Amino acid sequence: MEIMDIGTPEKEKKIQPQKQSFLQTLFGTLFGGSGPDAENRKRIKAIAKVFSKTRYHNFYKASSSEILPPFAKLFYDIYKIIAPTQMAFKNIQNKNLIKHQIISYSLSEKQSELLEHLSEEKIQEMSKKIPLEKIRSQIEEDFEAFSQGFDSQRAFLIESTFKAYTALYDFCMFDYYFMLKKFSSKIQEYSFNVVPAFEKITADYILDDLKDFSTILYSIPGDLYWDNLFNMFKERNMTSLNQNTWRKVLSKMKSIQASNALEMIVQIASKDPKYRVRIVEHTETIVDTYLEKLESEVFSTINKLEDEQRSSKASNISSQIFGEGAVQVLKNYTEASNAIFQKKELDLFEYTESLNYIAAFLTQFVKKDLQEYYDIVLIRGQWDTSVAQPMSQAFQNLLGLISKIEDLDSSLAEEGTMGMKIKNLLPQMSHDPGAENIVNRVISDSNELAKEYITDGTKDLITIGKMIKQLIDDHQSKKPVIVQNWKELEKFGEKPLKVFEVEIYKKIYYFVQLMQTCMRNS
Repeated sequence: MEIMDIGTPEKEKKIQPQKQSFLQTLFGTLFGGSGPDAENRKRIKAIAKVFSKTRYHNFYKASSSEILPPFAKLFYDIYKIIAPTQMAFKNIQNKNLIKHQIISYSLSEKQSELLEHLSEEKIQEMSKKIPLEKIRSQIEEDFEAFSQGFDSQRAFLIESTFKAYTALYDFCMFDYYFMLKKFSSKIQEYSFNVVPAFEKITADYILDDLKDFSTILYSIPGDLYWDNLFNMFKERNMTSLNQNTWRKVLSKMKSIQASNALEMIVQIASKDPKYRVRIVEHTETIVDTYLEKLESEVFSTINKLEDEQRSSKASNISSQIFGEGAVQVLKNYTEASNAIFQKKELDLFEYTESLNYIAAFLTQFVKKDLQEYYDIVLIRGQWDTSVAQPMSQAFQNLLGLISKIEDLDSSLAEEGTMGMKIKNLLPQMSHDPGAENIVNRVISDSNELAKEYITDGTKDLITIGKMIKQLIDDHQSKKPVIVQNWKELEKFGEKPLKVFEVEIYKKIYYFVQLMQTCMRNS
């Protein structure tokens, strides 16, 4: 849009002003002269002359700087037309709702079907009949097909419709009542039974209103696609404003815009010939954002179901290992600590469940039942030392791991090295950005150690489990080849050795499953 610029030609602007003597300046001030103020007045006068020749000259009287009743009458008529829509828009608390409505209205029939498949309710329903692995695969295919449905033509339709809505929303939500109240104190909000008598007012009184409205008006793109928006309004009974009425309003507004009448009024009234209406471009896009949000919601639902399924599986396995009831060994590397970190928007301990389980397993099983089996079979058994070495080393590693986990947990206590650091730094975070980084570093280091301990411990248990499986087969064989004195070893256990070693193997097997399940949650 070209904006009329009445003033000094471009060549004249480049001429450097010459210094004037005191007398020249004095005479210039008294008799008109050619100083900056005089030039400004000339430009304002020229603008006023141009304005007087527009069809909207009856809006404003330049000689007295007054806004006249015809201006108020026009805006009253607009207010009367858009009032129902303004009230409807006021009831839309969440702008994202209208974005979603525009997109859903613009979907193809195939996309609408796919969208139903992607709903949380549908996924929940499917999870009761179909394995989650198959559901995830199907949802990935459906989401890809749904996304492909937003070809360039459909995406353009949606984006254009949203831009049209934004322009209409801004136009309707201008505070017409507040501005018109300045022309007539008797006007009532959303009451149009009697046309009020409008009085002329000083332009300064509504100068800010004029600037705000001009920005809204001048920012309406000329190539907006209104059909889809008003078809949606009509189908969903969202507003009584019809497209033909809006086109008439918009045509009148575009005529005012083309005349530059409002801009010239502000220039003259504010004595600022350089004033230009501020134009705001509607650049927000919604399709990509919508797809990102939908993808996040859909796969969050599946992840949640998988987490619930794994949690249920972990709980079942845990009860087979530890019995019913909660298993809590650690005191500091816990979810209770995470609750504090979460409030402070810090990183979290990631492996609380897994580390707690392995700490419990080491103290309740490895140091007792597995230690007993180790003492009977590896210490008293007669078999090749080289064959026994991997199991022996893994067992010693597990005993050492107990101390490492205890040390990590103790260091995170309030009096521990890392715990004291966290305790001292938490209150400093509000005024020291570096404190947050240090706390997060401590948490990260703790997570790295926890993961290392869990991984190493699980590997050692797998090594022992595999060896015990071989020992069970060897024990049950008529001609053992690994251990030569099984019969002699039978007398050292409190229960039959064949029963004991099977129980141990099962517990190790279940525990490895538990670790694999828990770590997939982390």
